[in-house]
Parts: sequence; structure tokens; C-alpha cells
Amino acid sequence: MKLLRTLGHRFKNYFNSNSTGESITQHDSGMGGATGNPQVTPADLGPLTEQYKMLAEQNRFILFELRRINESARSEQLSAVDPIEADRLQTCSSFDYQWSDFHTGVAMSNDEKFMENLQSLICQITDLPRDWFSGKSAVDIGCGAGRFSFGLLSLGAKVTACDQSLAALQRVADLCKPYADRLSTRQIDLLRWDEAAHYDLGFCFGVVHHTGNTYLAIRNAARKVKPGGRLFLMVYGFPQTLSDFAEINSYEELRYRLRLLSFEERKKALIEQFGAHLAHGWFDATSPRLNDLLTFDEIAVLLSRLGFKNVKRTLPHRNHHLVADRAQ
Repeated sequence: MKLLRTLGHRFKNYFNSNSTGESITQHDSGMGGATGNPQVTPADLGPLTEQYKMLAEQNRFILFELRRINESARSEQLSAVDPIEADRLQTCSSFDYQWSDFHTGVAMSNDEKFMENLQSLICQITDLPRDWFSGKSAVDIGCGAGRFSFGLLSLGAKVTACDQSLAALQRVADLCKPYADRLSTRQIDLLRWDEAAHYDLGFCFGVVHHTGNTYLAIRNAARKVKPGGRLFLMVYGFPQTLSDFAEINSYEELRYRLRLLSFEERKKALIEQFGAHLAHGWFDATSPRLNDLLTFDEIAVLLSRLGFKNVKRTLPHRNHHLVADRAQ
């Protein structure tokens, strides 16, 4: 039943997002001659080509989804282990390896350009001015190697950095030594960390879609924000455009090709294909098995139910960078 619900949810999102513009059948309205063939003008070829590309990428996307669901169903029949729990454990292990042995690259703490612009990026994605952060309390949920914890601390906030990985917590402690007096760390399982807290800012970048229960993860993250406080989330977006579908499909193809390799073997293969500076990002995108994709509207509805208002995107991107304010 879990797999059927997953399949239904995926298909619902697919058909809701399948807005390719003018239907191909609309080009058949001008029938020519006795053969009944549609009259296609040169001006029609451009839109038809784009629609064909869109349908091709959408079909590939659906086939990837069906393959994953079928494999999970077969695994469930063979073993008493819940396949979602098995995927969750694999995802946790992947990130633990990542923060222990593969934590450098583009947009990481060793990327000087990224770190130079980090304060500006945090202000942009949280939609908060620089002078807001001084003295405020922030919780970095799923802090990883600590780049955003470092940025929040450098802006003057008091930060609690949380992650399921002890390797990550060691990385963030090492990186943030200059601000050790305003940093605390905590190992957490976000799906079980349901207690309420009273932070001015809940910050959760690229985490909830890797948990196996995205709505529960969002709810638990939202519970950390005090009334009048702000929540920031980055959540993988369900594809909408041709480029979106092509991007997701490229991840799926690579994920399937690497699936039988160890984490170390995946790292070596990705470095060989993309180079050391870019390989980390590809590992992050393809190694974890759990990668949920959500629409902005469903996130906004969920946050509204959780007592948040003013839900809005803060960065134009396929993935959702969004903020919401908890009602007073």
C-alpha cells in the first residue's frame, strides 16, 4: 500500500505539471485534401519540436519512477525489511561518507568565491537584511560540513548546528572555531526530533527531501521556529519545464549507473568524469537513494496548515528556496 500511495502521488504531480502549452492535437484543426493529413506550416515546427522534446523527457522521467517503484516492490516481497527504511539508511550512510571523506568542491567551505559571497547569499535566500542577524538565535537543521552555520555565525547569530552525522558535526565544529562561543552542535534524527523550540530563524537547506517522510521533516523543522520567527527551506522541486525534466533525468541515469558501486568507487568515478571541483555536487545529487520532489504549492499549503504565513520564493531556481513566517 505504501508503494501504491507513492505511485499515485508521483503520477498526480506529473499530470498536474504536464502543461506543455498548446496541445499537439490542436495543430490538426486544418485538414488538407482527401488524405486528412494536418497542414503543418514552418511556423508550427518550432512549437512541435519543443513539445516533442518535452514529452520525450517526461516519458523518460515516468519510466525512471516506475523502475524505482517496481524494484522497491520486488525487494519488499523478497525481504521483511521495509524498502523505504533501507533507502533511508543508505541515504544517511551516503551523507555520513560525504561529510567524512568528500566534503570539498564547488559551493563548499574550500570554495573561496562561494565563501566570500556567503553572507549576501544567506541574506538573499532568507530575505533578511544583514543587520537582522546580530544577537538572533538560529538553528541550522542538517548543517552538513557547516558552510551555512559559518555564514550565520559571521553575520552575528547564535547558531545551533544539527545533523544526523557525527562526521558533519565535527566538520562544522572545526570550520566554525572562530565563533565557538556562539556555536552549539547536536546530533538529531529529524523525523524523530518533534519537540518544539523557540529559534528566531529555522534554516534547513537541502535536507527534508532526503528523509523518506518529507512532510513530517518539514513539520518538525517548522516546530523549531518561535511565534513571529522565520523559517527558510530549500526543497527539491518537481520538474515543470523541459530543462527541469532533462536535468532530473540526467541525475537518474547517473544514479542508476553508479548504484552498485561503493561510495569510494562512486567518488572516484565522478572525479574522473567531472573533475575534483564539480564531483562533490554530482555525488550529493546522485548518491542518496531518497530524493523527493515537491511542488511549491503543496509546500505552501502544508506550511499554512502548520501556522505559517507569507510563504514566498526567494531565489529563481528549479528547486524551491522559500521563507515563511510563523504567526504570532
